[in-house]
Amino acid sequence: PTPNSRAAAPGIAHAVFTRLRSRNALAMAGQAEKKQAKKAESFSQYYLYAVIAVNVFYFVFRVVMYWSSMGKWNLCGAVLFSFVSHFTYNAIQNSLEVGCDYEFYLDLYLVNLVTQFLVVFSDWGWLLYLTVPGYGFFKIGKMVVDYVFTPTADELAENDPEAKKRMEKKQQKAERQKFKVMKH
Repeated sequence: PTPNSRAAAPGIAHAVFTRLRSRNALAMAGQAEKKQAKKAESFSQYYLYAVIAVNVFYFVFRVVMYWSSMGKWNLCGAVLFSFVSHFTYNAIQNSLEVGCDYEFYLDLYLVNLVTQFLVVFSDWGWLLYLTVPGYGFFKIGKMVVDYVFTPTADELAENDPEAKKRMEKKQQKAERQKFKVMKH
C-alpha cells in the first residue's frame, strides 16, 4: 500500500459514516415532523370544536332568541368576536404546524371565547376584554421599570467590594515606577 492510500482510507470511511448518519438523522427528523403534524391536527380540531360550540351558543341564545336586545354595539361585538376567533384560530394552527410557541394567541383566543360566552348572559361580560389592554400595559410598564431600575455596569462595579479591590490594585500599579533602575 502506498502512503496516499492509507491516508485516503480513513477519509473514505469518515465520509461513508457521515453520509449514513445524515440519512438516519433525516429519517428521525421525518418522524418528528410526523408527530408534530399529528399533534397540530388534533389540537386544531379541539380549538375548532371550541369555537364552533361557543359561536353556536352565542348566535342561538344571544342573536336569535334575544334579538330585541341586540343593538348597534352588540352587532359590532358579534363581528369582533368572529374576526378575533378566525384570526387567533388561524394563528394557533399555523404555529402548531411550524412548531412555534402560540401561547399569546391561545391567551387571546381563550379571552375571546370566554367573553363571547359571558356576553350571552350579560353585557358586563365585555369587561373581560379589558384584560387584553391591561396585559399590554403591564408588559410595557415592566419593560420601562426594568430599563429604568436596572443598574449599569459602572453602578454595579461601584457597589461590588471585589471590583473596588481590583480598582485599587490597578491604581497602585499605575502609580508605581514604570522603569527599571539599573546600577552600574
